[in-house]
Amino acid sequence: MALGRNTAPHPVFRQVVAAVRQKKLLRPDDRVLVAVSGGPDSVCLVLVLHELRQRGVLPGLDLHIAHVNYSLRGEESEKDEAYVRDLGNTLSLPAHVERVHLVPRSGQALQSQARDARYAFFTRVRREHGLTAVATGHTADDQAETILMWLLRGSGTSGLAGIPAQRGDGVIRPLLGVTREQVLDYLASRGVAYRTDASNAARVYRRNRIRHEIVPLLRTFNPRIVQGLARAAEILAADAALLDDLERERWKAVVKDVASGRVVLQGERLAQEPLGLQRRLIRRALSVVHGSAVGLTFRHVSDVLARVVGARHGAKLDLPGGIVVERDGALTTVGRSGVGGRASAGANWATGVSLSVPGAVRLGEEGPRLLALEGGEPVKGRADGRSVLVVDADRLGGPLTVRNWRPGDWFCPSGMKGHRKKLQDFFVDQKIPRTRRAEVPLAVAPAGIVWVVGYRGDERFLAGQATTRVVTLKLEKED
Repeated sequence: MALGRNTAPHPVFRQVVAAVRQKKLLRPDDRVLVAVSGGPDSVCLVLVLHELRQRGVLPGLDLHIAHVNYSLRGEESEKDEAYVRDLGNTLSLPAHVERVHLVPRSGQALQSQARDARYAFFTRVRREHGLTAVATGHTADDQAETILMWLLRGSGTSGLAGIPAQRGDGVIRPLLGVTREQVLDYLASRGVAYRTDASNAARVYRRNRIRHEIVPLLRTFNPRIVQGLARAAEILAADAALLDDLERERWKAVVKDVASGRVVLQGERLAQEPLGLQRRLIRRALSVVHGSAVGLTFRHVSDVLARVVGARHGAKLDLPGGIVVERDGALTTVGRSGVGGRASAGANWATGVSLSVPGAVRLGEEGPRLLALEGGEPVKGRADGRSVLVVDADRLGGPLTVRNWRPGDWFCPSGMKGHRKKLQDFFVDQKIPRTRRAEVPLAVAPAGIVWVVGYRGDERFLAGQATTRVVTLKLEKED
């Protein structure tokens, strides 16, 4: 799709150029996977990025299209897929399409499953084609709706900061400052049609009710409410980043010890911090033990501060997920039930420490965390097995554990076409001294060693084109 010689740049184009430059979202040599559903936002996104290349703003930009067909809307889903394939042909862009069959799971909404499947697909395409980023078509309207959703939940600054323009894992949102009205005007100016998803009008979803009921009402008070909320999110995002830096600094002063399944806080130092920082530090401690912040509420944090930190020696509080918070003199310990508060971080490595999905295990008292995440998430560069490994959940054969080396251990190192290798020989090849081999953690499934953490993954478990359920294993250093 070539631009006419006299086609003037649209205001949306200028806004995206400004966002790309100010927020450093893209470089001329980037290779970008553009998520395209066929709806107006994603179609606008791929056209604008294509135009960035045509007009010489990013002359070397390499674009690919990705589309997921969930087959949830019958013939309409098929037409969406056909539209995206045609769009790829029209723009001369490679189109990667995945068909996913979603099976209802207890405790997980279908929309959440779709999102996990979508990002797992993006991860695989990025890895297989060496792409540097994933661009999604979130707009200022999406940002406004997200802020209102978090506000209704009673969120703090992190939630009210909304959708980030750029994530640490390579996901970018170039249209985040563009309204949906501007998107439609851009497409009309280019004479481009798009697909319409009727489910976006269904009031059974909370976001749709906010979009069709609350936002129109707020426009009667402020016609520019979308832009106002988007501006508020940008302000709060900067404030949240500042508080995050302060939290990391105070964490080092307040934490006495961090081990597998346990965090020990110095109660007196914690009590001297402002209330906002106390809450953040407690939430961080709970997240470290729990593996993530999912399921942790303001009430949980408040109960810890009131009933343990602010109580007398011996106070104890049981929280969901098997988390136990105890007061021992001047110390407050956050741990898991059944895990000794004073146990060594590596004491259970011989038999194996459970690694739930999602979940995390601390690798040594001052070491990084090993995270196991449901679904895939885009990562910069290739998942080479040193810091990130993306595996097929169905090949694991059961739960994961983390343990150290045992005589006779073997695995099939990635890149060796499935050939077995004794772990002892692998250590020799990697020049790992005998005295350090017991310190190398292994992520192990019933079907075998999945990952020699920090070195190499096992070929048998890597996610591939036929993978339907993904687990991402990731080393995360504590800031």
